[in-house]
Amino acid sequence: MTGDERCPSDRIELADLVCLTGGSAITGGSAITGGAAITGGAATRYADQAIPHERDLAIVKLLGKARRGGGLEQLVELVRPEVEAETLRAFGLRMASLAVRRTDPDLLRLGLRAVALASLRSMDRRDDLRVLAPLWRTASLLRLDPSHEFTAAAAELPDASAFLLGWVDRTPDLQDLGEMGFRESADEDGFRYAEDTTVIRRALEQEFARRPWIIRFLLARRRRRWLRENGWD
Repeated sequence: MTGDERCPSDRIELADLVCLTGGSAITGGSAITGGAAITGGAATRYADQAIPHERDLAIVKLLGKARRGGGLEQLVELVRPEVEAETLRAFGLRMASLAVRRTDPDLLRLGLRAVALASLRSMDRRDDLRVLAPLWRTASLLRLDPSHEFTAAAAELPDASAFLLGWVDRTPDLQDLGEMGFRESADEDGFRYAEDTTVIRRALEQEFARRPWIIRFLLARRRRRWLRENGWD
């Protein structure tokens, strides 16, 4: 295979993005799902589903297909900020948790790539930065060098290098898990990062108050949705 020739099965099509947008259930097992198909209620947000979940497996396959077919950059044009990018961020957080459970650095790296990709289409860089905190913490828990892991991811996705290396250059207090609105927790399946909604709400309200009135108006719907989803409204 030479030039820009690719195996047709490795080209990213809109149909491949079902795992990022929702849609019909995906079945099948893998190392991530422990060899069994996993299903979940459609009413539950993907971010809150049990780990692992069928969508986790589908996103792993999508990212692998993108890498084989010419690099993760080819996904950028197909990713919408409030749909696919949000799902990729959720996937990154979920992989940070699963990597700790499985003591698996490859799951950490998958999550890091997903968040880096999401950052290229994000409307609010703060959303992406927050998810880097659990990934950074996971690297430490796995006795890896977090700086090395983030630098390696930046080399693989150069367009996101400023985002990733900017995190590496932060002071430890600005990389702190609690400062970014997360805490180490557990559910019935094992280790899991949980959001500290008190910290998140305070940060949102402070940021909201600093915005010009027209921006506050445009963001009001998003703010109300977040408060409602987290039981504050």
